[in-house]
Amino acid sequence: MNYKGLFSLGMGLVISLACTLFTVPTTPTGSNSAQATIIAMQVQLTQLAALQTPATSPESFVISPTAPLLPTPTLTHLLIPGEVARPHTALYDTISGNTAKQGQTNQPPGGDEYLYNLYERPFNAQMMDIFFPDLDIREAKIGPDTTWMFVTVYLFGLREASQTLQGVYRLELDLDIDGRGDWLFEARSPLMDEWMVEGVRVWNDTNHDVGGEKPCYADPPQIENSYDRLVFDQGLNTNDSDAAWARFQLGNPPAIQIAFKYSLINNDDKFMWGVWADQGVDQPQWYDYNDHFTYEEAGSPFRSSRYYPIQAIAEVDNTCRWTYGFEPKGDEPCLCAGGQKEKTVTPQQPTKTTTPFKPTKPPTTQAPQYPGDLGGYVFKDMNKNCTRDAGDGGFGGLTVTLKQGSCPGGTVIATTTTGAWGRYSFTAIPPGRYCVIPANPGVALTPVNASVRVRSGMMVDNINFGYCP
Repeated sequence: MNYKGLFSLGMGLVISLACTLFTVPTTPTGSNSAQATIIAMQVQLTQLAALQTPATSPESFVISPTAPLLPTPTLTHLLIPGEVARPHTALYDTISGNTAKQGQTNQPPGGDEYLYNLYERPFNAQMMDIFFPDLDIREAKIGPDTTWMFVTVYLFGLREASQTLQGVYRLELDLDIDGRGDWLFEARSPLMDEWMVEGVRVWNDTNHDVGGEKPCYADPPQIENSYDRLVFDQGLNTNDSDAAWARFQLGNPPAIQIAFKYSLINNDDKFMWGVWADQGVDQPQWYDYNDHFTYEEAGSPFRSSRYYPIQAIAEVDNTCRWTYGFEPKGDEPCLCAGGQKEKTVTPQQPTKTTTPFKPTKPPTTQAPQYPGDLGGYVFKDMNKNCTRDAGDGGFGGLTVTLKQGSCPGGTVIATTTTGAWGRYSFTAIPPGRYCVIPANPGVALTPVNASVRVRSGMMVDNINFGYCP
């Protein structure tokens, strides 16, 4: 047997195959059978490659020393959001930036409730001496036009060193109003001042397990897969590259704006919504965060807490949830305590007197005053320590009255009703002193009323009244 001949034939086949893959074959000379066999194989491989290569863009599969092995797709957009044309529903949040100081240990003015998945933590973990103004949410607004749903998240300010926003900003929707988020929209920095899909992702929960066994309430450890379906990934791997967009809006305050096609949620006109600013945890599959971390692991931003300081859940801010398209009854899961409805509060009219008029000095220029929020719980103490803890019950459906001035107070400003967990709040009220008075639930409450001062833009969210048997 002529082994040398077979070896030469085999090497010739290998070399010819390599030439077929990387070069254009030339017309051979001669007519020996081995060369004819090689030519036939070259033709077959070329035909096979032609079947696998899209006829519209064969150049994208050419291998060159400078081109990437996988071509970068170019997105073609047919529909881009415009400007917001319709009024928005507003949602307010606690503002930490009014009192925060860089390089000093900070504490938020309120608004942080680990047990109910509410966080006011725009600070670094442990030391809490770095304040991130682009993670401090002031307020958010939501509203549609005929095609798009727009959400705008207003932030305290820009990151000081770079004068940019560097966080991740999310909108969470609960369409069936059961306390479990159904959709999560994300805008990830850096973003430009024009609409773009880069950095935009949309998740959906396909098996309705966001929030664990008790939605909104802390019940770790998390065993659920939460937002398990990535619906939109920066316009890629989708049949609609125009489904969701985001942009940065420079202003005072700066804002992130998210727009998505209203049809993505089947034009649902009644749902619950809330927003997030995140940098420290940044894990959509860990929602709700108070199911993924224990209270001890998460830490607390309040010095009075045994879990102080913040630890695993840090550099995060979010809002409570409010209704879109319907008036709340007060017992909706995860509802802002007492409501976030935009309303006009009529100030107390001054009493007429006979005191002679005295000229006053011209008013000095003052900083703008922002409305504040006030809230807390009317709870049933279950472990007899007169402190609201995990597992304590609440008085639902109880009337809470807000009066102007320190207790016993004067003019009634507003009334509200506690939710299922005894949670209440008054929102968008002018800065000032107030008296909070819960109705008698048939048992003695401690205290029976409370005098509170609300500062500009502040949310005081720890005014609690407990039944301590």
